[in-house]
Order: sequence, then C-alpha cells, then structure tokens
Amino acid sequence: TATRRTTKRRSQQKQTRRELREEQKRKLREEKEKMELAAFQEEEEQRRFNEEARQQSKEKRRDELKRRREQQEQEELESFQREQEQSQLSAEEKQRRIASRRDELRRKKEQQEQQEQEEYFREQQQLEQERERRRELKRQRLAEIATERARKEE
Repeated sequence: TATRRTTKRRSQQKQTRRELREEQKRKLREEKEKMELAAFQEEEEQRRFNEEARQQSKEKRRDELKRRREQQEQEELESFQREQEQSQLSAEEKQRRIASRRDELRRKKEQQEQQEQEEYFREQQQLEQERERRRELKRQRLAEIATERARKEE
C-alpha cells in the first residue's frame, strides 16, 4: 500500500505540474495577444495622428496659397486701374476696361476655387477609403486573434 500511495502521490504531482505548465502557457499566450493588440492599437493611433497632422498641414498650405493669390489678384487689379487712369482714354472706356479685368479675375478665382473644392473632395474620399480599409484590416486582425485563441483553447 505504501507503493500505491507513492505512485498515487507522484501521479498527482505530475498532474499538478502539467496543469501549472498549461496555465503558464495559457497566460503567456494571453499576454502575447494583449501585447499584439496593444501594439496594433498604438500603430493605429499613430497613423491617425499622422493623418490628422498631414491634413492640417495641407489645409494650412491651401489657405496660405489662397491668401497669396487673392493678394496678388488685388495688386494686379489696382495696378491695372492705375494704368487705365493714367492713359489718355475716355472715362467710359477706362471704366469698361477695369470692369472687364475685374470680371476676368473673378472668373479665374471662381475656376480655381472650383478646382480646389474638387481636389479637396477627392482627398476626403481617398482618406475615407483608407480609413475604411484600415478598419477592415483591424476587424480581420481581431477576428484572427479570436480564432487563434479559440483554436488554442480547444
């Protein structure tokens, strides 16, 4: 009976050690999954931050270009008006030329604004498509992690 007790005790010790090893492996797997998920989320956060910074930079550059262009157009118009006032044309002809030049500059400005709006819209569409692609990748990655976890627990 002493041999039987010893055998039983050794069997229980083996079982306990096996359970401890399995528990350690499970904990390591869970920790690894948590770290992968945290790294993935950190990358996503960094990507989002960089995207916002790029967007702000683009908007700032666009605003600066628009301001400069408007200033240049104003200077051109004033210069044109001075030239017309100094010329020997009749007052009516001077006003007609100034109005014509103003209309030309206005049309040019409207065309540029239209192009900028179209470009901005295209950029927004691309950004949204990229965001959706990243969301889908994140969903896939989370699904893979869940699948791996379920498979390992079986």
